[in-house]
Amino acid sequence: MAYCTQCGKSLLPVAKFCPACGTASITAQSKTYASGYKEKMFKGVEQQLKSSLRSKATSSFQKNASEWIEKSKTGAKKAQEVTSKTKVTEVAKQETAGGVTIWTWLYLIVNTILAVRSYRLNEVLGILFFSFLVLVLVFIRLKKPKPYNWLIKLLVVVQVVFLAALIYQSVMDQNFTFTSLLFVTLLFIDFKLLFNGNKN
Repeated sequence: MAYCTQCGKSLLPVAKFCPACGTASITAQSKTYASGYKEKMFKGVEQQLKSSLRSKATSSFQKNASEWIEKSKTGAKKAQEVTSKTKVTEVAKQETAGGVTIWTWLYLIVNTILAVRSYRLNEVLGILFFSFLVLVLVFIRLKKPKPYNWLIKLLVVVQVVFLAALIYQSVMDQNFTFTSLLFVTLLFIDFKLLFNGNKN
């Protein structure tokens, strides 16, 4: 049998309060205490779960973010390596390709026609001598980025002066032949070689 802790009167087993003084019975107090303890415990567990979930979420986010940053860094490094390799190969190609243009091949063709057609003339032999020197030096420097250096350009200038004198003489004598036409063509090609010979 239960008794009131305040006044000492006997209480029914199901009574929550003392009928004499109104004090809450021990069973009601213990139930209230137990329910409060359960609520506190539930709230504590809930907070622990929330905090653990937050910490796991933040740690996984940080891990994923760091992995993504590392991947982007490695991707950027690889892209930089690829671009540097392509630049190196382009420079190597430019260095090995040389600067010989179509005008060099036209120069060779016109000189060959001139040699076959008019090799007996002294003027043509002089022009062919300069052409031979120019072509030999150019094909020696074929792998260079600029095969037409100052020496070759100087030889071409001398040939231009010589060709201009021959063309002037043909105009004055009014002696227009196929050889004169080849002289004019060679003069034009010489000017192209002086200004565009080294361009790719």
